[in-house]
Amino acid sequence: MISEKKVLITSALTLLQERDPEWKKAKMCRQFKILFQGWRQAELRANRHTAMFYTRAWKRMWLSQADYVRFRNYVLQ
Repeated sequence: MISEKKVLITSALTLLQERDPEWKKAKMCRQFKILFQGWRQAELRANRHTAMFYTRAWKRMWLSQADYVRFRNYVLQ
């Protein structure tokens, strides 16, 4: 079995913080979770993975590289 490269979900938060210092505030963690949920809904509509996949991804805090690229693009749009 080939192992995929894994990327932390919070890497996208770091990118947001570099782009806008407002994201460094503690209240923005909640906003980040809302962003993840919005991306999750878009991915479910695109039928890429099951709902449980995204629930588990949030709990373990990492995504595969391909999923992370789509998430990063969603977050930085």
